[in-house]
Amino acid sequence: MQIILPDRSVRTIPHASAPIEEILLELGINPMTVIVVKNGTIVPEDVTADEGDEIRILRFSHGG
Repeated sequence: MQIILPDRSVRTIPHASAPIEEILLELGINPMTVIVVKNGTIVPEDVTADEGDEIRILRFSHGG
């Protein structure tokens, strides 16, 4: 699967299938600090990503 990181770099991960939360933790990314887009749709971290999926990781910020 192809992972697009917040800095727009791209990584290919050889997992056949894995929960998105597990992938984030392997990449050293706290799941609470990002939004995950799987094949163009925002998904929660408990969704499973499969081999042909494109996963985009977006950092979000908020202020007041």
